Amino acid sequence: METLHFAVLGHPIGHTMSPLIHSRLFSLSGTAARYAALDVAPESLGDFLSGRGEWNGFNITIPHKRAIIPFLDSLDQKALLTGSVNTVRNEAGKLTGYTTDGDGFRLALEHAGVFLRDCRTVILGAGGAARAMAFETALAGGRVTVAAREHSLGAAKELCADLTRKIPGAAADACPIGEISGGMDLLVNATPAGMYPNVNSCAAEEDLIRRAGCVFDAVYNPDETMLIRLAEKNGIPAVRGMAMLVWQAAAAQTIWTGARFRAEEIGRLCGDAVLEMKKKFGNLVLCGFMGSGKTTVGRLLAEQTGRRFLDMDQWIEEKEGCSVAQIFTKRGESGFRALEREAACELSRKTGLVIAAGGGALLDPENARALRSGGTVILLDASLNAVRSRLEGDRTRPLLRDGGGELERLYGARLPVYRERADVAVPADGSPEETARLVLKALEPVR
Repeated sequence: METLHFAVLGHPIGHTMSPLIHSRLFSLSGTAARYAALDVAPESLGDFLSGRGEWNGFNITIPHKRAIIPFLDSLDQKALLTGSVNTVRNEAGKLTGYTTDGDGFRLALEHAGVFLRDCRTVILGAGGAARAMAFETALAGGRVTVAAREHSLGAAKELCADLTRKIPGAAADACPIGEISGGMDLLVNATPAGMYPNVNSCAAEEDLIRRAGCVFDAVYNPDETMLIRLAEKNGIPAVRGMAMLVWQAAAAQTIWTGARFRAEEIGRLCGDAVLEMKKKFGNLVLCGFMGSGKTTVGRLLAEQTGRRFLDMDQWIEEKEGCSVAQIFTKRGESGFRALEREAACELSRKTGLVIAAGGGALLDPENARALRSGGTVILLDASLNAVRSRLEGDRTRPLLRDGGGELERLYGARLPVYRERADVAVPADGSPEETARLVLKALEPVR
């Protein structure tokens, strides 16, 4: 069987998820193919494409989506309308450009039960992502409002004018974000608001979110943005950005090979892609009961992965200038937990860390949400017998000063919470070296 060759072209390209997603899609369709990520500087794009013979196709990302068009032999209708290309097919040396960004948006919504036809869609932002979504909505027969900040309002008006000029009968208008009127079937974030590391920002006020029938956020890192969180808090259906990313990749493979994918396959891939994204680019957060080995294993993992190790309790001690035990004495457990929450929020915005979380840190759902947004939470799942053996005679733990009578109760109460809030769990009864090896194995890409 002939092996096909594809790649994503961008600059820079280090944080792309395309190789993982496309490799999984090729596996699902039974296609023999290789997929690469190629860093191509803008000034080198033409020279690269002149030697295109070995490649069957490309994905195109920033900054080439418009710049590549003069080098192509033809464009499909959507690429022509939007003036943007994210997929190229090479047939006998002839390059045809397509855009599947709009398809990914539409398919992600349809498989969540939301349809653009006769739908009032309010899109926040006026950049490239907003353009793809606005055209897709209009082509499907929906009404579009493009809302932007003052500095982008001119671009929003130009987008609407272009849309109504190119699509007969299209309904589109632009307005400042603060002047969106009435209700809407769909509220879309096409801005970078909420993207890692600015995870606490949100493109929309809660009052606007409450007026939407459904919310879609194009941001996929983190998976749960502030916008998604506020929508779900108010009982509003919400569709996450990873679904668009995976569906647009699936649409590209349909162009290249004719492959089709089932919704359940894409759903599983979305979940795997979120986890792989956090493993690859985020922090490694070790959680577990006291005595599970978080500090020792964490130091080993930092050495083996080239990351910086950080103990969450020590981080708090250094900031406060006193020990955890002293904080408990001065402020009580509630005072310490407040400091722990601040630490979780701050550390979640850093990268390249191995973090040993305090034994009670993951009990707070806000801590768990913050730490998961910026990394992979790994449970070191030590048995009660192992914990008891390791803590024997330890009187330094503030919650065990009664001689250890609370140990079994605390263990039984906390372990189910750890298991619920961790991304992965590894046995931790063995040596630190063995546990570290199991963690690294758990972090290997899902095939």
